[in-house]
Amino acid sequence: MPHDIIYILKPDTKPDELRYSLRSIEKNFPHRKVFFVCGQPAGFEPDGRIRHRQVGSSKWDLIRSSMWEAIDTEAVSDDFYLFNDDFFVMQPFKGDFVNYVNRTLGEYVQRLRETVHPWLNPYGRTVLKAQQELHALGATEWNFEVHMPMLFNKKIAAATINRCSSPQMRSIYGNLSGCPVVDRADVKVYSLEEIPREGVDFLSTNDDTFKNGRVGVFIRERFPEPSRFETGGGDG
Repeated sequence: MPHDIIYILKPDTKPDELRYSLRSIEKNFPHRKVFFVCGQPAGFEPDGRIRHRQVGSSKWDLIRSSMWEAIDTEAVSDDFYLFNDDFFVMQPFKGDFVNYVNRTLGEYVQRLRETVHPWLNPYGRTVLKAQQELHALGATEWNFEVHMPMLFNKKIAAATINRCSSPQMRSIYGNLSGCPVVDRADVKVYSLEEIPREGVDFLSTNDDTFKNGRVGVFIRERFPEPSRFETGGGDG
């Protein structure tokens, strides 16, 4: 039976990428229901809405507080997919879903040191903390921060996420749950000039590359038709 999809959204989430993410899952990703947690932009109506006030000192803590709301909501399926509003499913997904990783957290932290700042930005410090805490627990240290959907089990998530204080719950859950993984490259597009190859299965953008980059044109051309979640309002 297909599982539910969870989108954790800021109260002020803009609809641009979300609109096309929803179009992509309706067309290409089998699921039962779609839930918005926290935010709900005007012009959209999900199958379910989980209203709550996010708490925490950083945006990652806020997201984790929303994750707990999803875990504690009985209407959400026991296994669910966590999506971001900038995740796009570009081809029909078939078969069993296996969570994706890109090498190890240690290697990811090193890449962040080389490309962001030698002392890491706030995000990089939370990733480093996750790696250190997992190491102390004797767990695997796969990097689940790969900008693709991730499959969670509510019971296992409740037992694992708080075993580390880092808010990087994807890597904490993935490594402490022992879920099957596939190692592959991240799909986030940071360049305005990058054109995805034909046949790519997943893509992710940032605000700039979606709005101004060639990847944004690529995605918008693939999904011109409104989804059932669009009720009007905003730009189509």
